Parts: sequence; structure tokens; C-alpha cells
Amino acid sequence: MTNWSEIARTKNVHAVRTAAGELDVNERDERGRTPLMLFMTYKLPTEAVEILLEKGAEIEVTDKLGETALLKAIKFHQEGAVKLLLKYGAQIDSPRGIRATPWNAAASRGDRALADLLADTRGAVRLTLTPDEQKVLDELLYQDDGNTVIRKVRSLDSSVLLHAFANGYNWDGGPEPMFAVLENPACAEITMLDMYDLADGDYLLELREEEYADDEEKRRFRELAERLRARLEASMPDSGR
Repeated sequence: MTNWSEIARTKNVHAVRTAAGELDVNERDERGRTPLMLFMTYKLPTEAVEILLEKGAEIEVTDKLGETALLKAIKFHQEGAVKLLLKYGAQIDSPRGIRATPWNAAASRGDRALADLLADTRGAVRLTLTPDEQKVLDELLYQDDGNTVIRKVRSLDSSVLLHAFANGYNWDGGPEPMFAVLENPACAEITMLDMYDLADGDYLLELREEEYADDEEKRRFRELAERLRARLEASMPDSGR
């Protein structure tokens, strides 16, 4: 075997060890992928991944899609590889904000386990709930009395629960509980970003006044979008939303 693509397809650890002593572990293919990225794509054993890392495989380089090895590991749900990459110092924060991080890549895929491995990311929240937290969330989501929901949301001191509630909430129930989330000091920036998207904030802010003036609920949703955007612009000018 003379190239990393062929070696990756075999998933043979012995072949990887031999090749690592003979080939450039930072070689690029026509897509800009390194052997480390190929190993994520073809889901090689973690032992094979560590061989490359021990040989000095570069972690932070990107391919033509702009993806690092860590992003590839998340895309192909390689939990063991994610742990290894973190062990070897893979970068988890981004100067472009939480939405540009590997944590968000995992969260956007609904992969709570992988996201929680990256929970030390600046601005991230834990996604997997404890049994007690799940009980609190269920009580909020299935409570029929809106005033009770608002009162309980205001009393929460958990960014984790606020985030879970905002993402699990049936937005057909109106905007008022979301105002309570936004006004809670524990509300995280990623929660506000998600709320803005869930409310379809861009659409709401493009409405002309005559399109919402006679609709109280739509007016309040627009007000929510305005307040969310103002908070985000103040706290995260380069949020990447």
C-alpha cells in the first residue's frame, strides 16, 4: 500500500504503524484531508488514531471544507477519537464564538454525549440532564398554567435547565415564557442564539409595522426578537449567528 487513503480503508492497525514510519503523517489529499482526517472518515480504531498523533500529526489544520480532525470525528461520531484529540490538545474554543465551535457542531447534530465531552468550551452548556433535572424540565414543559411556568422559570438558577426548556418548549404556546428565560440572569448566550432562531427572529424583524400592529402575540414575538438581538449584539458582537 502506497497511500494513506488505501491504508485508511483497510482499518488495519499494523498497516498504519508501518506506514507511519514510512509516509508523511501530515500529507494532504486532493480534498486537503490529512491522514488523521481520513481516519475519522473511515472510522479507524482509536489505536490507529493515536499512532498518528504520537508521530506528530497536526491537529488544527483544515481541509477544503474548513473542517479539522476534531470536526470530522464529530461528524462521523467517533467518540474515542474525540477523547484522544482532546487529550492531545485539540482546540475547542473559537474566536468567532460558540456557534463556530466543535461543541456546537455536536449539539447541532443532536449528539449530546459528544457535546458534553466538549462542555469546557467557552459559552457551552451541558446538554445531558440528570434525572432530577429531567423531572423539573418535564414539569415545566407539561404544565398547563402559563403563569405557573413563568414563575418557575424565573426562579431557576440553572443555565442547563433554561437551555433545555427553551429548546424543548412548544413555541405555539406564545412568547411569554421565553421572556422569562431571557430575563433570567442564568440564561446563556447560546440559549439566546437558539431562541432567536427558534422564534424566526430574522423574519420577525423584517416585518413592517402594519403586519404585526393588530396582532398582540406577533407583536410580542417581535419584541422578543428585538430584545434577543440587542442582548446578543451587546454581549457577542462576533457571535457568528
